[in-house]
Amino acid sequence: MMYRSLVLALAIFALVASALWILQMPQLQQYDVTQSDKLVSREGQVPCHGSQKEETDEKQPREPSKEVERLTEKLSHMNQNNRTMSTIIELSKDVERLTEQLSNMKQLSMMSTITDTEIARRFAKLPPAYLPAKTQANLLEKLIPDALNRWTCGIRHNHAEDEELLRKHPAMHSNLDGQQYFNRLKSLMQSFGWQRLEHKVFLEVGFGIGLTAAVLRGLHTTVYATEISPVPWTPMRHGPFFEVLCQQAGIAATEGLFGPRFDLELAGAYGKHCGQGVPGVSELRTTFEQLEGVPDNSVDVSYSLAVLEHISDPGACFKALARVHRPGSLTCHQVDLRDHTNFTKPWEFFLMSDKEFEDKTFKSSFGHPYFGNRVRMSEFVEAARSHGFELVHVTKNHEPATAEGLRYASETSSKLRELDKSTHRYASWPVVDDWRCTSNSMPITGLFICLEFSGGMREGDIKIPCEQDRWSKQGFRFGYEL
Repeated sequence: MMYRSLVLALAIFALVASALWILQMPQLQQYDVTQSDKLVSREGQVPCHGSQKEETDEKQPREPSKEVERLTEKLSHMNQNNRTMSTIIELSKDVERLTEQLSNMKQLSMMSTITDTEIARRFAKLPPAYLPAKTQANLLEKLIPDALNRWTCGIRHNHAEDEELLRKHPAMHSNLDGQQYFNRLKSLMQSFGWQRLEHKVFLEVGFGIGLTAAVLRGLHTTVYATEISPVPWTPMRHGPFFEVLCQQAGIAATEGLFGPRFDLELAGAYGKHCGQGVPGVSELRTTFEQLEGVPDNSVDVSYSLAVLEHISDPGACFKALARVHRPGSLTCHQVDLRDHTNFTKPWEFFLMSDKEFEDKTFKSSFGHPYFGNRVRMSEFVEAARSHGFELVHVTKNHEPATAEGLRYASETSSKLRELDKSTHRYASWPVVDDWRCTSNSMPITGLFICLEFSGGMREGDIKIPCEQDRWSKQGFRFGYEL
């Protein structure tokens, strides 16, 4: 009995120390929140979530005691021991007592400078093994009850069940962090330019677990977003995600990223209303090959991130895009060309016979090329061309040159040439797609391609110099050049 009590006490103590570690995270390098990552308020901006605005204190939190500092330092090195940490946490039968202690801690001056949104973000940055979904939900329900209530929009939620469901989603391979996703949106805006999007129609194919494109409503853009496996609104994750997204959009708007007429209140409407019934934003459960629900001849700009490498029929995808795009419109796609089973050996799936590859993808329980479809740049371009799209830009992604990488490229290419062409379709592939067609002869690992839609079959092939990693058609301009 005494042993059980001792284990329980140690478990609760470990959880308190773990929570303190989360909330003192700026001192730990691997979870550091940089100055640009912190939530700030700009005078004159419309609040991103109704009239409720979290107060910030300019005072710096006091230094933790030497005891807490020692514990947090020790815990910060437990990344290789997650199972043990998880086991300790799960031993605790007294979560209510722990969360009550943490609620009291929040009143201390050392924690008073941390906003509710920041607390939720820091918990979300922990690997799932550190906190079971139920424990995380219980902690946040005690620590930030007002924020969770705001993020539910009056709809009853079981936060633990929501979190568990989100953790199982195939796209949940990284933290759902508003700052990280906004950085992607910022890059996208620099590519397209607000001029191509304002009062236009935008389509994102495969938005995953965070509909970042909802921010484009601030440009009075009509947004269509597709996802074959959508997840429901998860307050503990999506609430802070969209608040951060909106905050960063407000800052970027003052810097001119979204042009002179950006409406921050419209940009934050999706998050403010918990993704429910927002005019101008349509979430569609459909495939790339169908794009059901997107009107014909309506789209001005479309985009996908890490989707094209998982589809089964590139021709069908570009046929669907041709149906929904207007003549003169633009479509851009970031494609990961690597074998996803081992990113350090990006060409291994080419060594499979066609039958072996088909058995492991289309005929498997997954039913699709979950580790990559092997389709190369020339094949994507040809599929697009046959449906009225013309290549206007390509950026080839590859690693810096290393002796090991160059050796891998050369050896794998030699192995491919020796395979039976009747059973291995990539035994003889075009030079434009192989290791001789990058500036440093390293394997092409990905592509960023943009195509314009003309509405008719494009004549002739475009020749891109092999040594050129970045190419644009004459006259094509990115957003930052407009």
